[in-house]
Amino acid sequence: MARGWIERRYNGRYRARYQGPDGSWHGRTFDRKVDAQRWLTDQLARVDRGMWVDPRAGQISFGDYADRWLAAKTRIKPKTREGYRSLLRSRILPTFGPVRLTSIDRAMVGSWVRVLTDDDLSPSRIRQAHQCLSAILEHAVDEGLLGRNPARRAELPRLDEPEHRFLTAEQVARLADAMPTRQHTTMVHVLAYGGLRWGEMAALRRGRVDVLRRQLQITESLAEISGRLVFGTTKTHQTRTVYLPPFVAEMLGHHLEDVAADPDALVFTAPQGGPLRYVNTRRRVWNAARARAGDDLADITPHDLRHTCASLMRAAGADVKAIQQQLGHRNATVTLNTYTHLFEGDLAAVMERLDDPSAGKTRPKRVQNASNPVVPLPTDRPKTQ
Repeated sequence: MARGWIERRYNGRYRARYQGPDGSWHGRTFDRKVDAQRWLTDQLARVDRGMWVDPRAGQISFGDYADRWLAAKTRIKPKTREGYRSLLRSRILPTFGPVRLTSIDRAMVGSWVRVLTDDDLSPSRIRQAHQCLSAILEHAVDEGLLGRNPARRAELPRLDEPEHRFLTAEQVARLADAMPTRQHTTMVHVLAYGGLRWGEMAALRRGRVDVLRRQLQITESLAEISGRLVFGTTKTHQTRTVYLPPFVAEMLGHHLEDVAADPDALVFTAPQGGPLRYVNTRRRVWNAARARAGDDLADITPHDLRHTCASLMRAAGADVKAIQQQLGHRNATVTLNTYTHLFEGDLAAVMERLDDPSAGKTRPKRVQNASNPVVPLPTDRPKTQ
């Protein structure tokens, strides 16, 4: 139990003191005794609940602490680091940068969220900024600089479910036919039937392609960060094997005739032979091709082909585990959360199969023959001796 007391000073003011977990005595002076009592009660309660923070510990500004936090994160991808920098620079530091850690409270965080909302920032971007802020403050809690995270459970704008676009096989073929070169035609089919992310497709090397087995080894990804191209691990930091339909593998085999024999050669390249850049490909090739393909494909993006892969696989009878492995999701829960509607018909189909006459062997007799009388339960309790 923490100890503390209040004493009246010679000048008529009241000084409250208590002993902290560090063994030192801490105090504060007030004009009114009731204010001193209120403060002392709060500090003693924090000590007893294990939420006490040394008043000298949180004097560092949020901006300085955020720099330390980001510098200490050594296991994140360069693109993720750049994303954090962007959020801090544009959305977080203008409000919290010069503020002391211990001065940030729930009201300040709530006011900041309302300002972002009034600025017409998208709900997803607001949530990203809040997640970054909350992660920094949570780290400060872990280091004993804060007693609690003031950003936890903040009220955030509702995030609408994204509407995924799914192409049919006919639409995929039409989009591929509208591409200007064999490379781009092959690229569309690999994205739509392999489910690769754009960065994984751009980083695919010849030595990772097995046409005979119809397999691709996905081991790295290409990201563009502030104009620089950076090769790194995949989004989940895991490697996986992607399988292709025979006709796509055959198409890819013909395309490899135009690729250098070096195992490290990139399978898909820019016109001058370097790595594909997403923005350049969208502007110079993709947008014009989708316009030629038809009005129903006028707003299709390369990432929509990844969703299309999930839809085509599901239509072919693939279960959630197979789709997860093909797309490289961290676990099957991510797949289910992303493509819930693709599996909505399963339960009804299962119930229909259970109603098949052959299932009668496993039904209780009572269900098989509804004419059996129902034996009532006794209503009189047995007499106790």
